Amino acid sequence: MDFLHFQYFCVVFATSLVVSTADQHFNHNKLRWLSTNFKTLLTWEPEAGDPSYIVEYAENEEDWQAAPYCLDIKETECDLTNELDPKKSYAARLKKTIPNDSWVNSDFFTPYKQSLITAVSFSLDAHVADGSATLTITDPLTAIYKNGSLLTIRDVFQDELNYRVSYQKVGSTRKKEMDVYSNVAVVGGLEPNQGYCFSVAAKILNREELGSWSKQQCSRVDGHFPQGLRTEVLVGVCLFLLLLLVIVITSVVCCRRRRQRHQQRTAQML
Repeated sequence: MDFLHFQYFCVVFATSLVVSTADQHFNHNKLRWLSTNFKTLLTWEPEAGDPSYIVEYAENEEDWQAAPYCLDIKETECDLTNELDPKKSYAARLKKTIPNDSWVNSDFFTPYKQSLITAVSFSLDAHVADGSATLTITDPLTAIYKNGSLLTIRDVFQDELNYRVSYQKVGSTRKKEMDVYSNVAVVGGLEPNQGYCFSVAAKILNREELGSWSKQQCSRVDGHFPQGLRTEVLVGVCLFLLLLLVIVITSVVCCRRRRQRHQQRTAQML
């Protein structure tokens, strides 16, 4: 290999090395905030080489504080739940410590405004004869501790927490909705002796999106049918009963004919 070819090889190798190294650096989009019921994580994509990481956070991108549980870690997430005031906005930054790398900053994140709220649970007491239903809603717990206990979402949001109730008559696709301001929702104006299905989601004032919807619960049509009994099930039960009736009638007819033939043979023998 002559000198010119050697130089060319060195330039190509150095360029590819620089590009490869640059590709290993973090970019802004690799840092993500994940927060549900105020359990707040900073996450990033794993990289080859088993690097170690360090995470810091700040309100103004100036007074950075080290995350105490995210110093020289191998994991690709950092739990910042206990470090953040839910009502304040924070940015976080990340860098590799082995090998040493430059800092990469995240977007700002405000748990109070952006943390996702999971589905709620509720109990249903339906008075079908009176055309009303009462839903008793349970506030989901958050990941925030105070005085040794976990706070609920109502403890955090207080008067800004409402609930949206969605309901529809069994067999109908038309849904109705209503908002309630407490943990007890009384739904009136229902058709007496009709089955209705209900679901609930948390609604936070000044948020465009609702929390996750709960599992649907359905009222009893009357005291003998299970909740949410669908038309298809009723049709299936009717067909089964009809088939059973046909089998019984066929068996009875066959027995009578056998008895008649037996009687006829007995009479001929006599």
